[in-house]
Amino acid sequence: MTRLSEKGVSYLAGFFMLIAFGVAGNILGGLIGIAAVAAMSGESPIFVAENLQKLIGDADYLREMQVLQTLSALFGFLVPTLFVASRLSRHPLQLTGLKGRLPGRLVLLTVFIIAAGLALSGALGYFTYKLPFPIDWRILFDQLEDTYAEAATGIINLDSIPELLISIGVLAVVPAVCEETFFRGGLQNYLYRGTGKFWLSIIIVSVIFSAVHFSVYGFLSRVALGIVLGLLYQYSGKLWLSILAHFINNAAAVIVMYVSRADGKSMEEILSDKEGSYLGFIALPIVIFLFMQYRKNTQASPALTDGI
Repeated sequence: MTRLSEKGVSYLAGFFMLIAFGVAGNILGGLIGIAAVAAMSGESPIFVAENLQKLIGDADYLREMQVLQTLSALFGFLVPTLFVASRLSRHPLQLTGLKGRLPGRLVLLTVFIIAAGLALSGALGYFTYKLPFPIDWRILFDQLEDTYAEAATGIINLDSIPELLISIGVLAVVPAVCEETFFRGGLQNYLYRGTGKFWLSIIIVSVIFSAVHFSVYGFLSRVALGIVLGLLYQYSGKLWLSILAHFINNAAAVIVMYVSRADGKSMEEILSDKEGSYLGFIALPIVIFLFMQYRKNTQASPALTDGI
């Protein structure tokens, strides 16, 4: 049976609409970002578009690249989600999960869950890196990681506390709000409402969430992170809880980079570091226990819990 929104559009249609508008939004955000970079730098938009890859790694264009990253997130994730939500509901913020009171106990449990999840995610990343991939595959994967590290380096400056705070804003605050709104408040929300399949919705969206980051070695760890974020949202219906967890995850990574930078390591060394251990898997039963407590303390809307 097709489940319709209050405006008569099926939630599954909303799921695919959001994917389409997300792709279009990323293109639009990129174009607006290029125009913004051109205005800030005094270069022509054509020059910026043709040399974007070089500019990303140029310290002279750091602020421009941070603006580009922010605009891409806003137009690629946040704006499409709010637009599609407005086509499905007369109360788009409520549908997305952006409205409602946050109980203090759930906030505290969310902090504990993501803290344990960080250890588990690290172990999964180390496990993936140690897998016996064919040499040709590993060369390709290393190239993808180098490209990802280069892009990250191009929007980070950790030489001072003010620059650290700006980097946290660009790499933690903006992605947490925009990506969680798109993936959990949008895609996962609509897929679950359309199918009634709890785990299917969370896992499919978590795989999509990880895939769009284009990191093979980080694929499993981001899938695990997506599942944690998905459960935080699904059990509570409160998007701000998954936003908080996403922020903590990203902010912790930026702070670790800042500490490593203070110890004399270059950004290239920090981002290419593959050291780790399997000890993080010990956190799995802790995460499960914390989620049991979390679920006991949630009173999610029937639209998100019905059929679970």
